[in-house]
Amino acid sequence: IHHIPPVDLGHVDLVDTPDALGLLLETYLSLGDLHPAFDLAFRWLELHRPAPLGHGLVHGDFRLGNLLFDSSGLAAALDWEITHFGDPGEDLGWLCVRAWQFGGAKPVGGIGDYQELLDAYEAASGTRVDPTALRWWEIYGTLRWGVICLQLGGDFRAGRSGSVEMATIGRRVVENAYDVLRLLP
Repeated sequence: IHHIPPVDLGHVDLVDTPDALGLLLETYLSLGDLHPAFDLAFRWLELHRPAPLGHGLVHGDFRLGNLLFDSSGLAAALDWEITHFGDPGEDLGWLCVRAWQFGGAKPVGGIGDYQELLDAYEAASGTRVDPTALRWWEIYGTLRWGVICLQLGGDFRAGRSGSVEMATIGRRVVENAYDVLRLLP
C-alpha cells in the first residue's frame, strides 16, 4: 500500500496530509471540548516528532478488523474511505492502538509483538522503522482515536446524530485519555 505513488492513481483525488499531527490538532481544537490528557499528548508528540518514514498512500484505518484472510493469506483490505497520502507510519501505529487489540495480549492487533511488525514491514517494504518512531505513531493513533470518539460523542450530545453507536463510541474518550497517559514516557 505504502509504495503506491500519487501518479499511479490517475483520476482518484485523495487528500495529502503531510502534517497529520497538525491536522488532528486543528480538528481537536475545533471541537471546543479540551481534555488535559489529550493536551499533554499533543505537546509531547510535537516535541518528539520522528523523521518521516516516507510519503505514500496511507490506508488510514489499517487494522485486523479491516483485513480479510483466506487459506492463502491476506485476501483483501476493507474500508478505504479515509485513505490519503501521508507518512506510512500512521498505518503502523494505528495497528498498535489498544482499541484494536480486542482483548488480545500482544500489542500489535492483539496478536503480534512490535519487533515482529517491524521485521515483517522491513522485509515487505525495504524500509526499516525505528521502534521509537513506531511508538510515536502508536501514541498519535491513540490520540487520534480519542479525538474521533470525542467528535462522535459531541455530535450525539449536540443532536447532530441520533445514532446510539455514536453515543457509545463517544463514551470511549476516557479510555483513550488513559491510554495516551499510559503510553507517554
